[in-house]
Amino acid sequence: MKKLLKITCLFAFLLLANVKWGSAQTVYVTDNGKKYHAKNCSLAKTGKTGIQLADAKKKGFEPCKNCKADAIKPEEKKAAETKGKK
Repeated sequence: MKKLLKITCLFAFLLLANVKWGSAQTVYVTDNGKKYHAKNCSLAKTGKTGIQLADAKKKGFEPCKNCKADAIKPEEKKAAETKGKK
């Protein structure tokens, strides 16, 4: 019984270790576009929909060369937004 508990705990730990808590990044796509964008990208002004970066990549979208949406980590993005509000 103890062996089963240890195996279960080890499995749960390994499963949770692979989860990236709070690191999901939202990017924006348009209905007809092939690129994903940052929220404030000038090339995607209207008709944009927010989706997770991983989903955008799975669907075949590529990063916008103008805003480089996937180059900004979520933590850096929040810090930049906070600085801009001051």
